[in-house]
Amino acid sequence: MKKIISILLILVIISCKGEKATINNENNYFLEFIQQTDQYIYLYKIDRNNPLKIDSSKSNKGIHQFNISIQKSDIFLVGTSPEKSVLFIGSPNERNKFLFTNGEYNELVVTGDSTNILLQKYFRFRNNIISQIQSINTPSEEEKIIARNSILINYQSYIKKFINENKNSPSIIMLLGEIQNPIDFKNELMIIKNIVQEKFEKQKYLNEVVKLIEQAKQQEDYIFQQKNRVNEEKNIREQLGINIGAIAPEINLKSPDGKLIALSSLKGKVVLLDFWASWCRPCRAENPNVVRLYNKYKDKGFTVYSVSLDQNKDKWMAAITQDQLTWSNHVSELTGWKSSAGNKYGVSSIPKTFLIDAKGKIIAYDLRGNDLEKKLSEIL
Repeated sequence: MKKIISILLILVIISCKGEKATINNENNYFLEFIQQTDQYIYLYKIDRNNPLKIDSSKSNKGIHQFNISIQKSDIFLVGTSPEKSVLFIGSPNERNKFLFTNGEYNELVVTGDSTNILLQKYFRFRNNIISQIQSINTPSEEEKIIARNSILINYQSYIKKFINENKNSPSIIMLLGEIQNPIDFKNELMIIKNIVQEKFEKQKYLNEVVKLIEQAKQQEDYIFQQKNRVNEEKNIREQLGINIGAIAPEINLKSPDGKLIALSSLKGKVVLLDFWASWCRPCRAENPNVVRLYNKYKDKGFTVYSVSLDQNKDKWMAAITQDQLTWSNHVSELTGWKSSAGNKYGVSSIPKTFLIDAKGKIIAYDLRGNDLEKKLSEIL
């Protein structure tokens, strides 16, 4: 399906002309495709995500007619090549006329079966989304990401609305590959599944729908487990006396050069207590953000106290250098999960962070990315 969608990205749409086909309405789909061109127009059926040529047409009249015998709805392309084609859905006992006034996709006029009228409406909206993303013009990479994400959030909302408003239309199958977060589309995926089972050859596209439904279920199970984990961590924090408002327990461990650094020695500064390790990918992924915020707020009284759960000193030091963690407060016992500091703070997974105010009190935990920046901007 994603390969099908990728064809749409090109959207260099060519149309056709041909001699009249014999029209038989019983279990047939009839397509009239009109555009002046001296090239052959080919009809392709999508087979295992690949276009399979099944018919062709050439006509001086600019009219190409195809009569397709089908038992269920299916996905087709029509054009001079797979890369320069219009994608459409053919359904039994239905017909469409595609008219290119000037050979321009934006001027494509579709009449007949509502499936392809809806489909072209969706394609136009999708093209507009692509244009909006491509036209983002700002020197700041961060602003580009924010603008892009805002556009994509609106796009996902449109997809959800389109599916719910057209739940009986075969056209919604083409939105399957655009769903970014399956758990947000649990109901919509069931709608698409029903359409596939009712309108399409079941095994052809059903597996992909079922796969996304299963992903949604896995996401749901993960969220449930996370909620349980949060509750467990809350209970542990209460037992350890490290809830928000509590004085942060002391940590006094050695730096890479063997010097003892006490957490309490940083009193008077806002401290991000960061439990991490060189082998922890999420930790390493978050490090650039921590570095950015450290550089932004270090002159305003912010610093980082990094406790590594590494066991290999060379790898620990290499990660500090590679990730440009320039603050001096790096400590570790090199005992992995047996870290006394980790046990004191109930650390069962990393990254794990505690934000400590200038008086040594815990004021937040597990803040990352924009949430951490927002909190720092409030208190500094």
